[in-house]
Amino acid sequence: MPRLERPLVEDDTPVAKFAGDLRRLRRVAGLPSYRELGRQANYSPAALSEAAAGRRLPSLAVTKAFVRACGGDVEEWTARWRELATETVDHGDAPYVGLAAYQVIDADRFFGREGEVGRLLALVRERPFVGVFGASGAGKSSLLRAGLAAQWGKHLVITPGPDPITELAAALADQRSAVDVRAELAADPEHLRVLLRQTADDLLLVVDQFEEVFTLCAEADRRWLVRALTHAAGAARVVIGVRADFYGHCARHRELLDALHRSQSLVGPMNAEQLRRAVIEPAARRGVSLENALVARLIADVAGQQGALPLASHVLVETWRRRRGTVLTLAAYEDAGGVEHALARTAEEVYDALPEGEKQAARQVFQRLVALGDGIEDTRRRVARAELDAGDALVDRLAAARLVTLDRDTLDRDTVELTHEALLHAWPRLVDWLAEDRDSLRAHRRLTGAAEAWRAHDRDPDVLYRGAHLDQARRLGSRLNSVERDFVDAGLAAERGREALRKRGVHRLRRLVACLAALALLLASTAVYAVTAQRAVTRERNQALSLRAADKALDLLARPGDAAMLALAAYRLAPTTQARDALLLARAAGTDTVLGDGYARVPGSVTMTREYSPDARISGITYRLWDGERRAGGIAAPVDGFLNLLSADGRTAVVVQPGEFQLWDLGDLDAPRRTATRTDWPFPLGIDAAGTLLTAVEDGAAVHWRPGDTTRTRLPGDGVENAMPLDDGTGVVVSRRSGDRRDVEVLSLDGRSTTVLSRSSELELVAGPGGRLAVSDVDSAHLTVLDGADGHKTLLEAVAIPGDTVVEFSSDGRAVTALRHDSVWLWDLTGEREPLSLRVPGVEFGAARYDPATGELLLLTTLGALWRLAPDIDRVLHDVCADPVGFDWPAHFPDVPEQPLCP
Repeated sequence: MPRLERPLVEDDTPVAKFAGDLRRLRRVAGLPSYRELGRQANYSPAALSEAAAGRRLPSLAVTKAFVRACGGDVEEWTARWRELATETVDHGDAPYVGLAAYQVIDADRFFGREGEVGRLLALVRERPFVGVFGASGAGKSSLLRAGLAAQWGKHLVITPGPDPITELAAALADQRSAVDVRAELAADPEHLRVLLRQTADDLLLVVDQFEEVFTLCAEADRRWLVRALTHAAGAARVVIGVRADFYGHCARHRELLDALHRSQSLVGPMNAEQLRRAVIEPAARRGVSLENALVARLIADVAGQQGALPLASHVLVETWRRRRGTVLTLAAYEDAGGVEHALARTAEEVYDALPEGEKQAARQVFQRLVALGDGIEDTRRRVARAELDAGDALVDRLAAARLVTLDRDTLDRDTVELTHEALLHAWPRLVDWLAEDRDSLRAHRRLTGAAEAWRAHDRDPDVLYRGAHLDQARRLGSRLNSVERDFVDAGLAAERGREALRKRGVHRLRRLVACLAALALLLASTAVYAVTAQRAVTRERNQALSLRAADKALDLLARPGDAAMLALAAYRLAPTTQARDALLLARAAGTDTVLGDGYARVPGSVTMTREYSPDARISGITYRLWDGERRAGGIAAPVDGFLNLLSADGRTAVVVQPGEFQLWDLGDLDAPRRTATRTDWPFPLGIDAAGTLLTAVEDGAAVHWRPGDTTRTRLPGDGVENAMPLDDGTGVVVSRRSGDRRDVEVLSLDGRSTTVLSRSSELELVAGPGGRLAVSDVDSAHLTVLDGADGHKTLLEAVAIPGDTVVEFSSDGRAVTALRHDSVWLWDLTGEREPLSLRVPGVEFGAARYDPATGELLLLTTLGALWRLAPDIDRVLHDVCADPVGFDWPAHFPDVPEQPLCP
């Protein structure tokens, strides 16, 4: 049965009604699963599910795909979508911008910051490089765009994003190709100075949200941008806008530190008079006035509040929509819910969108940001970022939604606090959290203070908890952060030590007699024991140092030579699994190669790269073929299409786009031919090794056809969720739903069926050479490999392998790989080699395959670079020692005798 959808919260809004009608259309179509809809519509199940969630208006393309897959009238729904889109974006020419930042074109309604704009203009005219810092939501972006840039004249405004080189190239290209400009910039960061000087005299370059270089950019791009901007200052005026909690990140770059010396501006919250102008003046420009009571109420709600400006602007937009004639009233403001309603609604939407694993972490974050009142109301509490035992992604997500504000305190520490105290009584979920166990929360707050005092006093044992306080602290369990856990653990250890001391006192005389009796034997064995103990201590120390060095080597993968030597030293000191893995990965990183604009698939029987046109949004992408190092022909995919399937022999490819797919013959690398185009056919799910058989799922049944066929053959049986051809093209393997279970069956082309596996959750299939089959159990994270040549005997049972991993067989079927983001697994199905499980922090891979000819695991990064990883540690040791680089042993292992790295 399909999983039940969450009820729509507000069924009376236009967007919610639209989503409700989409759900009814799906019920009329027989309530197919979103996975089945995704196959028919060529869209991800998540995108189609979000369209019917009612949180926002889906795009027109997703709406049409949803309706088409459910058999609805596409033209009718298109007209309805356009009408609703017009309603949802029309704010009646509101003078406020809502939660968004003011842009340059909004300068005529940007008020209240005139003083700050004037001071910033003076600073920029005086200094060629300026940094503007402020808390999240303080109004930095609006000040830079609608204030500084609007008054300067010739300007460029960008945000770094994950690829700042491309962002700058697109902004500076003008009449030139952005691809050519990017190549020039990538080759030399100082070339930015030349391009800025050629663009205009006295140009202003604003890099807003500069903190993205620390959260989104790779290390190499971050260093490039810092060098480019600091050297470009003078050819143009450069201004960066940075969130205050990233001030310390900027200080880690010497070039930024020098450029920002006496060139910084801090943006604080608006005072009452500034806020009054920001509220009244834009409305007055539209011929509209505000009730005095509304102005007074709004100022009381948000004046002096860090991060509250976007929320106030959003509430004013809602008030504008409810205005009475030409007057914005307090009644309309209250009807919109005020700042409290906006905060509460945003909080609930953000919380509901969190993965289940992060919801408990979010709850603990909010509870830590509250100071519980005793006879008085609760208040918000500013905490150091280090106190929150939550990931940066979660905290940034809460900050982006304006629920929390990130800032720096007078001690130069990153801090976090609630954006507005209205959350404490306006968000019912938070109210319930605080009311459930106030005594435990108060105990937790006392524990936090005690743990901080303990840490500040160099972990003085005299301030540790004892007795009842310690028992209460121990029961707080998972709420504790790392410092608090250490504090409680130290208290428990001290308690155990005191109890042990008491027991030792009771039995002291008895032990003394026993010791005297054994003294002679002890003296004789002391020498042996001392040597044995010293060896054990040395071994444990070496293992600890090896583990630490292995972790550090993984952090140095951007410098593979240094990383390999450090990992080699760790392995020589103690051959731990972690040291071995770090050495394998460091050596693989040193083989990093890129062909053309980047590999599109792992090289095998055919080598293929991606080529992007100057405007890929219009022209799409070309998959370039290579004959060795020679550039051959290519396959052009449209802007909304992609290469879906490639046969193992590299001679047949399938390119899909909404509503159709194309078959290509790659037999001639210089002149690949499009042999067929199929419109309104089911989405092709698999192709055999020789490219002679394709499979799909249509109306719950498996179908197959040959590349030259104009019709397809339906196999018997229904409830099919997935269908893949066997590697030799002699049959089809399917996953069929049967009640609460899924059966894996092998079907001959004449329809005869053999059941080979049965599981209770959704299954993903991969067919390999020799009839071998890999089955991923999505819910239980279980991978099974079956041997079709031996009665489907089980060759491998692997657990803790997520269901969304990419599984692939080697060309001879003797090895199988699994890949998920930065993690990769390799199994030798012959049993001759131990399984390999590796994780590469900071690197994301898109494909992996074992090459039996070279004995290497080929890893393809999402950026199109190819790594060649040799699983044989002896081979890697030989390769690293064949080309060693200098290594400073005492710097990494002080007081440890140096060992030969390459004996």
